[in-house]
Amino acid sequence: MDMPALAILMFFVFILVCILYYLSRFKGKYDICLVIFQLLNIALLVINYYYNSGISGPTYAIFILSFLISLATVPAWQYWIWLPLNVITIFGLLYYEDTYPNQIINTYAEPTSRLIDFGYTYIVIAAMIMLITSYIRNAFYREKDESSRKETALEQSNQTKDRLLSILAHDLKEPLTSIQGFLELLADYNLEESERLSIQKQLLNRTKDTAYLLTNVLAWTKGQMEVVKVKLSNLRLYDTLDQTLKLVKGIAEEKGIEFIYKLSDHICILGDRDMLQLVIRNLAINAIKFTYPGGKISFDVQIKEDNCLLSITDTGAGIPLFKQPGLFSLSAKSTFGTGKEKGAGLGLVLCKEFTEIQGGQIGFTSKENEGSTFYLLMPLCSMIPQKVMLHNI
Repeated sequence: MDMPALAILMFFVFILVCILYYLSRFKGKYDICLVIFQLLNIALLVINYYYNSGISGPTYAIFILSFLISLATVPAWQYWIWLPLNVITIFGLLYYEDTYPNQIINTYAEPTSRLIDFGYTYIVIAAMIMLITSYIRNAFYREKDESSRKETALEQSNQTKDRLLSILAHDLKEPLTSIQGFLELLADYNLEESERLSIQKQLLNRTKDTAYLLTNVLAWTKGQMEVVKVKLSNLRLYDTLDQTLKLVKGIAEEKGIEFIYKLSDHICILGDRDMLQLVIRNLAINAIKFTYPGGKISFDVQIKEDNCLLSITDTGAGIPLFKQPGLFSLSAKSTFGTGKEKGAGLGLVLCKEFTEIQGGQIGFTSKENEGSTFYLLMPLCSMIPQKVMLHNI
């Protein structure tokens, strides 16, 4: 457009704006760079207005873009500085041109140059508006998504808190009160030997139930409050689960339930020893809880391609169909077992969380009044060395 001086000025302004952007974006100099940019912006617009045909040029449209940029970038408390300054400057220039019309010279050599300048200015302004609007929209949706995630996390936290308070207020208080009552009977009354033995047996069972319940509560609470260390290693199934299953077998026999299991010393799986023992113990005790005396529970192991299928099958009460969808969630309420055993409703939640962070899968099949089968699908041993993974649960 035969305006080399203005082109050179624009070039140096572009370089300066890039420097300001770098300093504000990567060096943390946002506040001072913003002030310099706003002052530079006003000065440039005044110069452009004066040397680019005044009202006959596109500068007034650029002032609108400048107003939008200020609105999008400056802090809200600075609006009263930069926005009025923008308006005052453009009206001041319009007044100056109206008062001294001969001071503003039409710099277009021909109508085509003016057409090109207006077309170029429109493209730049439209592109900047689209860029700013897109940035604001994206920022809005990011904040909305983050707010939604925080709301979901808060709801889960409240659910966790309510569940824990419920456990502490009832599921732990009730058995401890029962134990206290048994001890008071033993201490305050001269009971016959048969009555004393009966109370001692009930006291032992209550104590075992409470200890089991407390173990689950502490394991679950720890998992909610901190990072859980998962130590994956090659585990021989017999060495890992034999003692756990012997303990469970004793508990089943005390209730009059037959417990059958066979473990091969040649089967090796990849997992965390403590977590696997906790999962199997929970599933087995859960089966005992819902199986009637005279029933049967079996622990089976099968090889499925590159995985090992561990299953616990009982002939107990089964799970009603309406309870099955939320069985592994906190929404599932604990129920009394066939011997009035009480749990915290956390056993299956722990089983699911601990199985999945080991890289396994958990599931079940059940028919009401016919029994249930809970199974784990764990990867077979690999040649990788022992490794430690951290998981938030």
